Amino acid sequence: MRIFALATLLGGTAMVAACTTYPAPLRPTAANRVAACGTYGYVDKNNDGFVTSAEWDGYRAGSYGFWDADRDGRISQSEFQNCYQGGGFYRDAYYNRDNWQNYYTGFDTNRDGYLSADEYWSSATYARADRNRNGRIDANEWQWWM
Repeated sequence: MRIFALATLLGGTAMVAACTTYPAPLRPTAANRVAACGTYGYVDKNNDGFVTSAEWDGYRAGSYGFWDADRDGRISQSEFQNCYQGGGFYRDAYYNRDNWQNYYTGFDTNRDGYLSADEYWSSATYARADRNRNGRIDANEWQWWM
């Protein structure tokens, strides 16, 4: 009987130990990004290394509702961080997931802590990003506009 009780106790301890271990945090994968932020695709649709105003506006129209996860009509810092760090909207060569706060600040022109539909990927933001005013944003401008 003692052997059975000891085996039961050890088995129960192993089950409790298994229940108290926590999985590793989710890494941003394509599936996680789609679940959180939608399938809005790249800003640079034709992959030529430049973002035109048409590509900018197209991205804006297709993604705002996904980035506004709680559907309150504005994008909070945490919603923006989640989607920005999930990546996927800009090619890897020009993307640094740790720069999310710089971009958030660049978009939040009225500094209220939220992005309205007018601020999010707005034409005014596009004009600030297109520093050389040639009608397209290149990788250098994208990285340093904010």
